[in-house]
Amino acid sequence: MQAPKLPSFFKTGNSKRFLFKPRYYDERKERIEQLKKEGKSPLKFKRQKLKHPAQKGRGRIIIFLIIILSLLAYKFIIN
Repeated sequence: MQAPKLPSFFKTGNSKRFLFKPRYYDERKERIEQLKKEGKSPLKFKRQKLKHPAQKGRGRIIIFLIIILSLLAYKFIIN
């Protein structure tokens, strides 16, 4: 038979253990951790540098056409 347990101000009881389950799932964080484990980088700089020269010229042509069309529209609106 054990002695009855008396309350004490100096002794603290052991805290109960529990398993913590997170309330949400962070997909971005999970993906970053997985990439770190694999040692791969998600950035792809090489593809951007290897663009075809025609794509650069295409942007200039579009800007040139926009300027010409806006000047023509301005002329027709003023006259």
